[in-house]
This record gives sequence, C-alpha cells and structure tokens, in this order.
Amino acid sequence: MKHKAEYRVGVGASSILMILVVLALTALSLLSLKAAQNNAVLTDRNLTMTVAYYQAAADVQRTIAAIDEQSHQLDLLRLEDRAALRAALANYAHPVSLDDDLVFAFTVDAGADRVITVEGNLVLGDTARVTISRHELRVTDSFSDQRTLNVFLP
Repeated sequence: MKHKAEYRVGVGASSILMILVVLALTALSLLSLKAAQNNAVLTDRNLTMTVAYYQAAADVQRTIAAIDEQSHQLDLLRLEDRAALRAALANYAHPVSLDDDLVFAFTVDAGADRVITVEGNLVLGDTARVTISRHELRVTDSFSDQRTLNVFLP
C-alpha cells in the first residue's frame, strides 16, 4: 500500500503572501506619491514661467505704445527733437536705445533666465510710425560667468 503525501498550505504561507502584497502596494503608492509631487513642482514652474512671459509681453506692448505716443508728439525731422526723444526713451522702465537712423532697441526680463528682445524703427512721413523688425524670446546665458571644469582632456 502506497501512501499519498499530502501537502498542506498552512497559515504561514498565506501570511507571507499577504505581507509581500502589502509591501508591493506600499512601494507602488510611494512611487505614485513622488510622481504626483514632481508633477506639482513642474506645474508650478510652468505657471510661473507662463505668467512671467505674458507680463513681459504686456510690458513690451506698453513700451512700444509709449514710443509711438512719444514719437507722434515730436517733429522727428528736427535734430533737437531726436535728442529729446532719445532722452525720453532712456528714462522708461525698460530703457530704449535710439540711434541716428531712428532704430530703437530694448529688452524686457521674462523670468527664468529669459528676455524678450525688441528692435524696430521709426518711419518718418506725415506722421511717425513704429515698425517692429525683431521681437524674440531668448534664453540668457547665465552660466557664461562661471568657470568650466574640464572633464576630458584629449
């Protein structure tokens, strides 16, 4: 007569299985929490950068409107009025440079190491008009002043 060997799964095996399941779920929940925190940080940074950009763009438009208004008030054909306009533009919140060919330029800080650069010119005619030749968002090189570390020397 042969005896069949019976294998029983006791309480210990199911307890170990439950402990492993709880540990796996805990690890997954911690990973999900960290991913949610990272997403929140990126969202806040994106919001800050977007708000700063649109505030800078509004400042650019206000400055262009002020340049247009100031140029309409002066007779730009006279050299002394050009000097007065140049002096007035240099006192804006974002100082505007104006050369002898009536080309102006200024930059506005857009936050996060970015600036909006604007260039244009005043066109003389019956009334002075402002035309924009360049309006771009540029990343400033904030690391250029720091010393570099040569990792590889050929």
